[in-house]
Amino acid sequence: MIKAVCFDFGGVLVRIARSWEEACTRAGLEPATFAGPEADMVRAVGPAAELQAGRIEFEEFIERSHQEDSNTPDRTQLRAVHAGWLIEEFAGMNHLIDRLNDLEIHTASLSNTDAEHWKTLRVMDSVSRLRTQVLSFETGFRKPDPAIYHAAEDLMDIPGSSILLLDDLRENVEGALRCGWQACQIDPHESVSEQAREALLSQGVPLGTG
Repeated sequence: MIKAVCFDFGGVLVRIARSWEEACTRAGLEPATFAGPEADMVRAVGPAAELQAGRIEFEEFIERSHQEDSNTPDRTQLRAVHAGWLIEEFAGMNHLIDRLNDLEIHTASLSNTDAEHWKTLRVMDSVSRLRTQVLSFETGFRKPDPAIYHAAEDLMDIPGSSILLLDDLRENVEGALRCGWQACQIDPHESVSEQAREALLSQGVPLGTG
């Protein structure tokens, strides 16, 4: 029986840029002008991964990202690119969370994110409806590290076998399954709310009609 549902932010509750080039464009910059990082914020490495794990502050992340290559954007541009990763909430997810709360199924986030993005995320409608926030920069661990799944279990006081994770990345879903959770991969390019609803119904969650 599912007692808790954990939602990833990017790709499940929030539409995000899926590449360095897309984030640059959203920031009003021409991507071809700049050398991009080895990996984007979808699968963070280097300073971005350290930022998400809470090991460095945002300004150190900006400074280190700027210093990695002379062809990177300047500090102001890097801040704009970082902000540009977050686009908008996916429609319908707030109502789904409300339904789960009404059913007394614990709702939570489980996200690789950083303190700067959290300033924007925490006021979003769907995010603010979650009962517990499990954030990588606060726990010090990033998915798919087993430690962050166990931290979520402890915070919610719910065993992993009764938790369902909705996440857009296969490696995070597999990490949850290895920890004994239920998990479903969400495709952010399709209807997220419909996929989430189908995943919940498949786990026997009585969502009702509508």
